[in-house]
Amino acid sequence: MTACFVLSSSPSKTITQHSTQLFSSSGLVDIQAISRDTPGSSYDLLLDWLRAKGATVNDNLCFQPSSRGGGYGAFVTDNVAKGEILVEIPRSACVTLDNVKNDPDSGEVFQKLMTQAGPGGNTVALAGILAKKRLVALAKGSEAIEYGPYFDTLPWERGINSQEHMLFWSDEDVDTFMKGTMCYSEAKSLREEVDLAISVLNKIIGKSILTARGELSETDSGFNFPWDPKPEPLKQIIDGLPEAVRGAFVCLLTRAFQDGDDDDEDAEKLVPWLDMLQHSDEPNIRHAMRKDDGTVEVRAGRDLQAGEELFNQYRSEKDETMPYHRFFTRYGFVPGIEENIADLLKDKSSIFVAQKAEV
Repeated sequence: MTACFVLSSSPSKTITQHSTQLFSSSGLVDIQAISRDTPGSSYDLLLDWLRAKGATVNDNLCFQPSSRGGGYGAFVTDNVAKGEILVEIPRSACVTLDNVKNDPDSGEVFQKLMTQAGPGGNTVALAGILAKKRLVALAKGSEAIEYGPYFDTLPWERGINSQEHMLFWSDEDVDTFMKGTMCYSEAKSLREEVDLAISVLNKIIGKSILTARGELSETDSGFNFPWDPKPEPLKQIIDGLPEAVRGAFVCLLTRAFQDGDDDDEDAEKLVPWLDMLQHSDEPNIRHAMRKDDGTVEVRAGRDLQAGEELFNQYRSEKDETMPYHRFFTRYGFVPGIEENIADLLKDKSSIFVAQKAEV
């Protein structure tokens, strides 16, 4: 494996979308024509699945449409005291690099990828296992994969829960709306990394996906003689893989938490339930991972009143390495902004374009 990746994702959560319109190659369209919320029943199934996995879930929790942007958020139905446990999520319910390494079909190749592909190799491998499970679920049903109820709540496509990450944009839209802004270079770089990952991952997980679809037998090597009119399946990008990989990267860029010690910055994981909380620079929850068994504890960060929505802090808005334009590139939103993002980009807002100092 000679590919080298430099992409790495930041500890984060689900994205908040304040815009009321989405982009298209032909211009702006009404978000209502594209946006589609994940049904609330899917979140109830997620809670049932978490409990079956051994999670502790406070009885005073529910899901409702979020007060910030599209999609759902987590709320408390009764008063909750500071420090009270909201959820305890066992490591077995999280998606970690263990899932990558232990994959029966591709684990060995994934480990070589993580060793040889540079600091972004872990992210690419995680994206690969997410994309594989997603496509297997589409072929066989969500019940066919271990994380089915969780995967059913993730933003795999543009418009789900008002999801508007730039990885879902066309090249034309990126150039039209972002060229000349401070986020253009990073956006182009991330998109190029994802395109490279699609090519690499096609070779690693392609056979498993074709087998799940019944297009390839489990004993088929994928080789064909030159006179066989049927093309070798893995010499071309299989249907649906680019979309699944892009969706997987969006999930990781917007939701992944650091996994392990601070000096292991490239180790990341997805934490069901916790990763759907909306962002606030004044979060009302706190979370930590137990060192003994990897369980993630989420507690009330202060006294909570009945009806309050729960908020996590993705990154501090005062962090000099995370200016507002980078919030948009990484997470798909700009904190506190209610205006349409397209208008801000078109108008060369100071959020996205460096302004010349007046003399």
